[in-house]
Amino acid sequence: MKRLIIITLAVLSVNFAVNKAIAKAETQETLSANRIYIIKEYNGKVACFEKETDSPFIVTDIKVIDLPPLDRKMLSSGVEVNGSREMSRALEDYKG
Repeated sequence: MKRLIIITLAVLSVNFAVNKAIAKAETQETLSANRIYIIKEYNGKVACFEKETDSPFIVTDIKVIDLPPLDRKMLSSGVEVNGSREMSRALEDYKG
């Protein structure tokens, strides 16, 4: 019986955490819908920057060296995207 209660509490805790993360993401999506992001190389990996900043807020595990030459060239000068949805799509494209 104790195990069932502990497991139930753990599941409820995970559900709460997931719902909180989703709500936070939706709030951030609303706030970032009109922002401009730059996707470019950072330390050999694909990274995302807010426009006119020097530090990335996302650094992916995608190695630029593994991308096709045209993608590498575009990333060297930066790819501008509008909003977090377009940024997410572009990052998915680089994942291949």
